[in-house]
Amino acid sequence: MRKLTWITLTIHLVSAGCGPDENSPNDNGVNTHDPDSAYLGYTLVASVHEDNAHLIDMEGVRVHDWSYDHDATWHLAELLDDGGLGVVIEESYGDPPGMYFELDWNSGSRRVVDLPAHHDFATTEDGNTILLCREYVDDNDIHEGGLRSDYFAEATEDGDVIWEWHAVDHASKLPDLVDVTFPVEDEDWAHTNSVEILPDNPVADEDPRFAAGNLLFSMANLDTIGVIDRESGEILWAWGPGELQRQHMPTMLDNGHILVFDNGRVRGYTRILELDPLTEQIVWEYLGDPLDSFYDENRGGSQRLPNGNTFITDSNAGRLIEVTTEGEIVWEYLNPDLENNGERQPIYRATRYSPEFVEQFL
Repeated sequence: MRKLTWITLTIHLVSAGCGPDENSPNDNGVNTHDPDSAYLGYTLVASVHEDNAHLIDMEGVRVHDWSYDHDATWHLAELLDDGGLGVVIEESYGDPPGMYFELDWNSGSRRVVDLPAHHDFATTEDGNTILLCREYVDDNDIHEGGLRSDYFAEATEDGDVIWEWHAVDHASKLPDLVDVTFPVEDEDWAHTNSVEILPDNPVADEDPRFAAGNLLFSMANLDTIGVIDRESGEILWAWGPGELQRQHMPTMLDNGHILVFDNGRVRGYTRILELDPLTEQIVWEYLGDPLDSFYDENRGGSQRLPNGNTFITDSNAGRLIEVTTEGEIVWEYLNPDLENNGERQPIYRATRYSPEFVEQFL
């Protein structure tokens, strides 16, 4: 994708309906596929009320499956570099208590980390795992009556925790960076929902706050994304209030920009934003047309593909789409896993992987 610096490009797209009776996908769930424009690859899909995940090809055919019963449904599943699968079971007031585990390619259990995990994880270069975890603490300056708060924990392959970062200890820094005010009304004051280790990127050459190895986070209930210094624990940069509304999955692109799934809980429509963090200007966005035809209140994710297209998880609709920079849908998948009432099961977050990566394990 060409770099957009001084203009904002807004994409409006007519979104297809999401209900099972409103579409005619093939038996495998694929409703649209333009092979000349879509990025060829395999997509990892996990329905939120199941305890399994599967890789599908561009026609929706399942080429590989994982399944493992932990008496709880899987919140997030992602492929690891060696073909294993990392899975998060989300903590919910202690029931379930939350956990992270890994399966090998054949669904064999190879690692369990008994921490109160939720929403996301990131893998370090040396094989450790940074988990997003939950804790219940008190701080009346943030919220009176107890907090449902978040922390990051880095666990070794043996499960030893060697580094922690507790959001409650750094909340006082946020009003210096963005327009947030404490105390807040919600005990789940931050609702942190993602963590990413910043890769090597061109922005870091101009601003060391974005150095590789620092952590990019999202605090949905504060409409804020930010960057943490891994060495000091200090929040170096934050952005979002007044623009973002309960966002998910900020991720740094190869050009140093940040892609964000902006849910839009108050405005009533969702958009995908590409932000230049140096200028703090939105340089690209994707919207539905009409606006409320693409609206995901509380879940979702987006991924920039190698061909410049953007892969989007329209989570609550159980819908995955790939769009070009001009906003054309070139691939659409409608989840064939259904709820008891016949509605499509949500997909918290799906990921597209290259053929070269996947086929070494098939």
